[in-house]
Amino acid sequence: MSVDSLQWLDDEIRSECDKAMLQRAQRIVRYDHDVMIGLQCLDSSDGDGTRLTLTGRMRGITSPGSTYTVQATIDLSDELFLSRYCSCPAFGRSGASGYRSQTGYRAFSDDDYDDYDYEDSTGFGDFSDGTAFGHISDEDEYEAYSPAAHAPRGDIRYTGICKHVAAMLLLFLSDPEQFHGYRGMYGATPRRLAEYMRSMDERRREANEGTQLGMFERLDAAKERLALEQGEPTERSGHFGGAKHDAGPSRIMPGSVRLEPMLMLGEQAWSLQLRIAYGGDSDGASYVVRNISRMVADVRSHAYASYGKRLSFRHAPEMFDPLSRDLIDFLDRVLLSRRISQMQSKLASGAVPADREILLADWEVCDLLDLYRRLPATIGFRMAGLPVAADRSIPVLDADPDVTFSAEYTHRMASGGVRITSGCTVLATLEGQHSQYVLADTHGGYSQPAFHRCSATMRPALRALESLCTGESDGVFIHERDWPMFSRTILPSLASAGIGMDIPQEVSFTDAGECDLEFYLDCDLDGVTCEAVARYGNAAFQLVPSEKAMHGIVHPDSSSRAASITRDAGKERLGVELIERLFPECDAEMPARIGEQDDDAILLLLTDGVDMLRSIGQVFATAAFDGLLKESSPTVKVGLSIDSNLVEISPIADEVPMNEVGSVLASYRRRRRYHRLRDGSFIDLRNADLDELDTIATDLDLDERQLNAGVIEIPSYQAFLLDSDLPDETKSESFLRYVNDVKVIDPKRYQVPESLRGVLRGYQVEGFQWLSTLCDKGFGGILADEMGLGKSLQLLTLLESRKGNGCSLIVCPASLVYNWAAECEKFTPDQRVEVVAGSKAERRRVLAGIRQTQENGMPADGPDIIITSYDLLRRDIDDYEGCTFDCVALDEAQYIKNHTTKIAKAVKRLQGRHRFALTGTPIENRLSELWSIFDFLMPGMLGSYVRFRERYEQPILAPGPEQSVMTAKLQRLVGLFIKRRLKRDVLTDLPDKFENVVTVRLEGEQRKLYAAHEQRLRASLERVEDADFDTDRIRILAELTVLREICCAPKLVYADARGSSAKLDAIDDLVASCMDAGKKVLVFSQFTSFLHLIGERLTANGVAFYTITGETPKRKRVELVDRFNADDVPVFLISLKAGNTGLNLVGASVVIHADPWWNAAAQNQATDRAHRIGQTRDVNVYQIVAKDTIEERMLQLQEKKSELARQFTAGATGGVASLTKNDLLALLS
Repeated sequence: MSVDSLQWLDDEIRSECDKAMLQRAQRIVRYDHDVMIGLQCLDSSDGDGTRLTLTGRMRGITSPGSTYTVQATIDLSDELFLSRYCSCPAFGRSGASGYRSQTGYRAFSDDDYDDYDYEDSTGFGDFSDGTAFGHISDEDEYEAYSPAAHAPRGDIRYTGICKHVAAMLLLFLSDPEQFHGYRGMYGATPRRLAEYMRSMDERRREANEGTQLGMFERLDAAKERLALEQGEPTERSGHFGGAKHDAGPSRIMPGSVRLEPMLMLGEQAWSLQLRIAYGGDSDGASYVVRNISRMVADVRSHAYASYGKRLSFRHAPEMFDPLSRDLIDFLDRVLLSRRISQMQSKLASGAVPADREILLADWEVCDLLDLYRRLPATIGFRMAGLPVAADRSIPVLDADPDVTFSAEYTHRMASGGVRITSGCTVLATLEGQHSQYVLADTHGGYSQPAFHRCSATMRPALRALESLCTGESDGVFIHERDWPMFSRTILPSLASAGIGMDIPQEVSFTDAGECDLEFYLDCDLDGVTCEAVARYGNAAFQLVPSEKAMHGIVHPDSSSRAASITRDAGKERLGVELIERLFPECDAEMPARIGEQDDDAILLLLTDGVDMLRSIGQVFATAAFDGLLKESSPTVKVGLSIDSNLVEISPIADEVPMNEVGSVLASYRRRRRYHRLRDGSFIDLRNADLDELDTIATDLDLDERQLNAGVIEIPSYQAFLLDSDLPDETKSESFLRYVNDVKVIDPKRYQVPESLRGVLRGYQVEGFQWLSTLCDKGFGGILADEMGLGKSLQLLTLLESRKGNGCSLIVCPASLVYNWAAECEKFTPDQRVEVVAGSKAERRRVLAGIRQTQENGMPADGPDIIITSYDLLRRDIDDYEGCTFDCVALDEAQYIKNHTTKIAKAVKRLQGRHRFALTGTPIENRLSELWSIFDFLMPGMLGSYVRFRERYEQPILAPGPEQSVMTAKLQRLVGLFIKRRLKRDVLTDLPDKFENVVTVRLEGEQRKLYAAHEQRLRASLERVEDADFDTDRIRILAELTVLREICCAPKLVYADARGSSAKLDAIDDLVASCMDAGKKVLVFSQFTSFLHLIGERLTANGVAFYTITGETPKRKRVELVDRFNADDVPVFLISLKAGNTGLNLVGASVVIHADPWWNAAAQNQATDRAHRIGQTRDVNVYQIVAKDTIEERMLQLQEKKSELARQFTAGATGGVASLTKNDLLALLS
């Protein structure tokens, strides 16, 4: 298809576009590489190529951030437009007709395109199908747009057009091959491939030429080298390739070529020309450099160049003298800056135009002169407007010009004034980045000019010299009315440069000197006052009155001269305005004042205002005013002592009164720079040493009122928090002795009761003595021995030793209430024990009896120990009011790990002289659980939870330098109050425990079902934003549970699911093997429905079993445990949550975990039902895990999360509640 055959299309475009629109379209075509994003040509006919649809996307010219979709369909056979469309706002601006229509066709109405959303189109789809282009609507839904499907109804043609449509059609006319699909349509090589081939061919040709050129260069260089070595002339091409240069000198020695610059000062700019020369007048040559940029390029490329008959050489840097080499470097920098600036402004088109002359900025001239002032040197100089004969070489001096002035009083036109003359003429001043120069002739006129590099003292006077040293014979005339201003401005700058001027006697009387402002500050009971005076020599004028002097000139003896003094109104106004801004109470007739209660204004004056006043004048202040701001920043230390089992905290400060320490700390915490004391003075808090006091006040939640009270008394157990916070020098001997005594246990002092001697093992005796020591010191503690080491026996030993001190309370899970009762009966039969259970009335009766015996002073008549569950305690907590227990012990204390629950709040309301917690897992998920237990044991020891989280939890969990420091600090703080032993360390006679992971592979329908659910959950999780993760956590965790159920058996999710369960088959095999070996088996699962399926399988195989779930009554559980340990039933199915604590199942020697649990500690507790004291056989533990599923990755996550707990208790792990979004994605990866 030829362009000639599309002439009708060109005519159509020009008929529909006015001149302005056509110009805009042509502009788009010119910038098509920057504007066009994608172009495509589609055959919309039946394959005969008679109907083409052109589509494209282009960026806006005036708004490059916008993109528009353009489409047009043309009929080549009928030479007609069929449709046009553009997503730009201008398209269809007037109804459906776009900008204008001159074709006479009926324009479409908006209804013609109701079914297609053209607005805000932002993207293209894939063009590969050849029939449609994609459109992304605002809803981000992909739609396929077919030109045929969306063509106007009937044969009506849409006539709207805009510059984008016109540009696309013009581009098609000029270069149709730019449209993807065009070449394939007409049997030609694809344009992209053709361009690539052409580029590769061009690259190959250039490589060949480069190789050839390199060879020729090397050949020429060899010829030149040989000729020079032989003393013969050579012939090389000069600056204009192809022509041969004339024969040069016999030899040009390195370092003999020099550049001779000529600086020219024009009307408003500096410029530079160069000559290049070598040798002297008789045997040398000198030529004008006609192309400076070419010369610099030749030096950089070591090119051979010719300037005339007597100067041709290879431009290596070593051929030039040192000063010329520095000059070449300077020119290279200048030309580079020109290239960069021109490229940035898109004005460059090839080489930088720098032929015979280069324009220089002032700072560039300074850099050039710096090259010459290092050694005695001259530089060529030409003045604009002077003949060439006036050119001269002038020196560059590293010295100030010698400037002198004379002044005489004179009259001009009946006006008096001063005429100032000088023998120096300043022709120009130059300011550079590192230096400043003045071009001056100290002999007057233009006879002996020189460049002077000015010293730092001279630089402030340059502007004045430029105005005064004009070279005019009659000098500069200063009118007498301007002389005071001249004396205030020009004379000081000249004096600072060491330039003097003799002032005639006739004008000296008008020089009253510079205006000096004086400010007098005072302080009284009503606030701060200020008086301002403007002083001119001996005369002074009141600007802001004081209490004593309200009007007129301060010194009456100067009043006779007041009329002859020209005052500096500007400076006086500056002083008055500054005072008005600093002093709210200020007017013309009253002293400026700040009220005594206006802290902000006084502080502003003290911190910034005084310095501002001092910057424009002198400040005089009374002692009262100076005392408003303390010179030193406050330092508050803390002293610690012990008195009557209470810790006494005593703030110690010299600069701050004791009853204001809390207020100062409050200002410090609010990040205030200053604090005002009650005496009205201010102290600077920016460098205050209050961190020690701040730490203690924060840890102990001390408020401002408590700190202002002076000595503070707190419970003794908080001594250990302070001990870790403060250095030893702040602690008294009694405090240090108290803290150290707790670390030492006296075994002789705490003897095991006679009834239990021989029952306790050695480590249990140590545990009893540790509990007894804490009791005597008034502390609580966590007995965190591993499950199966007899924590209950150690506690009962303590209660037995304290029999007669009052009733003690044991709180435990509901499933263990009667276990505890049985343990008491077994080990402490002489203790009266009551279980607070049964009906509400029965429970109230027991608690009422305890209150009554305590009120009557006869505690011996009541029970020694009462036992209740966490759930009943929560309901009955109001009935415990008035009951004070000797000891309150929490078994499985992780029940109160969440301090916000009702159970935790209820437990902390109990009154007990001593408090203890029994748990093998004081930390399951996060450090806040440890804080919650200690908040029960010794409230306040770890501070408030907010402070604990900021100080310990967040730094320990976040990798960084503070992690190890704060971990060690928390370990030291709680270590005395946590005692944990492991079975492997203390039970040398306990049988071994062997742990095994049994991996099963999901097959068939079970595998497909798991894969589908996992993929759906992963996609859902990836769509969740981090900010919304907590909101969706419950839904996501529920989906994770479904995955884990499918790993067990699909029937747990779909009741009608068919197919086998890999885990059920594995459990079958394990149980059968154990039975053949005569071993009993415990099977744990968190899914009671899975236990039901296991039970069905066992029944089908004729295997007897027992089951415990959350629905099993408490007494029935104890009965089932006793029967299992005694009879021949081989299998016990146990719900993980219902039976992982408090059960003694040493009759079994095999433990099967049917499914992994998030919390490895819970699994370990379940295992310890069999692996505990009383077990005589090795215990085998089997963890059944589905391969390539979430269960495998759960095991990895367990290990990762367990490290935190091991740091403090050497056991426990994280649970599902602490999982992050990244953790969950890792589980699904």
